[in-house]
Amino acid sequence: VYKRQKGDSVEALSRQSIRSTKQSIIHQLNQYNVRNFQPQDVREVHALIQSCPSLDLNSLYAYALLAEHHTDTCFVAYDHKGQICGAVTGYICPEEPDTYFLWQIAVSPTVQGKGIGSLLLDNVREQCLEPRQLKRLKTTISPSNKASQNLFRSFASRFDVDCKVSPFLSKQALQPLEPEPFETQHEPEDLYTLGRWDWN
Repeated sequence: VYKRQKGDSVEALSRQSIRSTKQSIIHQLNQYNVRNFQPQDVREVHALIQSCPSLDLNSLYAYALLAEHHTDTCFVAYDHKGQICGAVTGYICPEEPDTYFLWQIAVSPTVQGKGIGSLLLDNVREQCLEPRQLKRLKTTISPSNKASQNLFRSFASRFDVDCKVSPFLSKQALQPLEPEPFETQHEPEDLYTLGRWDWN
C-alpha cells in the first residue's frame, strides 16, 4: 500500500493510485484461467447460470449441446481450485459468417467486480474474433441489465470499435401463448452490435 510522502503532489498521488488499482486488478485476474467449455462442465455451468438472476436459465440439454457442438466458441473461467466461476457461450452466425453471436455471459456473484467478465470477453476476441478475422460481435441485453450494458460498452471502448444498440425482440414476442403473471414476464431484448473489427 502506497503511503503519502511529504511534498507529494495531487497528480503524483493520483498516478500512484491508478497504478495500485491496475496492479490489484492484474493480481486478481492472475488467480483465474480460461479454457474451452467441455461436456464435463455442463452441470457446473448450469448451476452458475442459475445463480445469476438476470440471466435466463436454459435446460441442461441446451448447455450440453453447446459443449458438444460449439466448444471452440464457448469458454469457462476457473479459479486455482478448478472451480468454474464464469462462462461465456456463443457461436458463429450461420447467415452472417463474419459475426460472432454471444448468447450468454455469466460471472458467479461471489467473484463479481474482479474483471472476470472482461477476461472472458478478451478471450472471445483472442480465440474467436481475431483468428477467424470476424468483423462483428453481437449480443442481446435487456433494458434493466445495466451491468451487462456497461461491460459491453467498456469492451467496445477498450478496442476502439462502435457499440450500436437497436430493438430486437419485443416483450410480446418473448411471452408464451398462455399469459404469465406480470412479475415473471420477460423483458424485451435490445441488440448490441460491436464492430467493425479491423484486423489489418
